[in-house]
Amino acid sequence: MERILVVEDSPEIAALMSLTLRMEGYEVLTATDGLRALEIAFTSSPALILMDVMMPGLTGFQTAAKLKDEDRTKHIPIIFVTARHDVDDRVQGLEIAVDYISKPFAIPELVARVRAALRMQKLQADLKASNDQLSKLAITDALTGLYNRRGFDTQMEDELHRARRFRQPLGLAIFDLDRFKTVNDTYGHPQGDLVLQVFAETLLNLSRRVDKVARFGGEEFAVLLPNTDEVGAKIFAEKVRAAVEHTPVDCPTCGLGKTISVTVSGGVTILRPSDNTGHDGKVMPSIAQLADRLFEMADANLYRAKQGGRNCIQSQSTDEAEIALSLNPITP
Repeated sequence: MERILVVEDSPEIAALMSLTLRMEGYEVLTATDGLRALEIAFTSSPALILMDVMMPGLTGFQTAAKLKDEDRTKHIPIIFVTARHDVDDRVQGLEIAVDYISKPFAIPELVARVRAALRMQKLQADLKASNDQLSKLAITDALTGLYNRRGFDTQMEDELHRARRFRQPLGLAIFDLDRFKTVNDTYGHPQGDLVLQVFAETLLNLSRRVDKVARFGGEEFAVLLPNTDEVGAKIFAEKVRAAVEHTPVDCPTCGLGKTISVTVSGGVTILRPSDNTGHDGKVMPSIAQLADRLFEMADANLYRAKQGGRNCIQSQSTDEAEIALSLNPITP
């Protein structure tokens, strides 16, 4: 049942509107002034507000302005129901409300305008939900539900800004399932997808809420570790490696109780806090350059892990000054 707040200082008109709306199947709340209307709106979240303009204390316009200033109530549609008929009042009212009804009003018109306002509110809510879902899909890996590369890059940019601002370390771990092509070739792609999903779940279970976990495609995954130093990042990566090694994946197509054993290699890079703020004449790297360099180093460490026999972790740390020097080498 949709809830409507009627704000009206005339007892007769308030009773008429309340009775009409209840007969139409709505739950009705009432207030006789703006302050009480604000209290009810903040605590009860009505779907629609019908409000007089001239009231004791706050006017309807002032009350509506306060409602629109609050995140918790700014979405609630407002219809002014008032005896003020001049054009200036109508214009002012329609700048903040969805409709403006003049007194005396016809009951059928009031009901029709209420229905129209609620219908429009629902359409807008449905549209927002659809847009939010599309935005989420654009940054989400369909198979695992993790961030995709696009989503991860956005998170990376945000975390690099935060790390620079607060001079905190930032860890980046890239993982690659060893010989994953063999899994697909031997057991089929559906079983390979299951292995990827299980690994994604392992990463989520071992990571913190502040960590950002992504699948870049294929068998490559990444985890961003805010405020994590080299020791902490290596411990995390080693936990992931050990969990994968010691947790075989069920293989429904292989026979009852059959499992597949897989391993993972990882490359870890840590951006250490830098005391260099760029005021000593050096050109400090941009956020994009920092991100590129961290990915390059993590990829290089992953390659070392693969070349070192797989099923291991290789790590390396750096700071902004070192990255700046690599981008702008000093020439004799």
